[in-house]
Amino acid sequence: MGEISGFQLGVLGALFLSVASSVSIVICNKALMSNLGFPFATTLTSWHLMVTYCTLHVAQRLNFFENKPIDMKTVMLFGILNGVSIGFLNLSLGFNSIGFYQVQYWTNLALMCFC
Repeated sequence: MGEISGFQLGVLGALFLSVASSVSIVICNKALMSNLGFPFATTLTSWHLMVTYCTLHVAQRLNFFENKPIDMKTVMLFGILNGVSIGFLNLSLGFNSIGFYQVQYWTNLALMCFC
């Protein structure tokens, strides 16, 4: 009864890696903008999206997941909303503390999941 199945362990590991990578990206972005004076939040957004695309492309080639057909209109709408969301979050990071940004980020994520 107290055992965790392999699937649940994989899901927990993926959630942990998601949070850890998100926090590390935020810390790196904040260091770039605050300490090094990098003023281009939209450039950070484009780098973020490019790395995400390349990582997912490699993962698909290694058969970590299978491609499923989705309506192109839905994909384009999601891509636009995701890009705008990341852009505004990076812009917000330039003006706010990391703590406030994290609260804002996780609230935004929760609202997107439940709406």
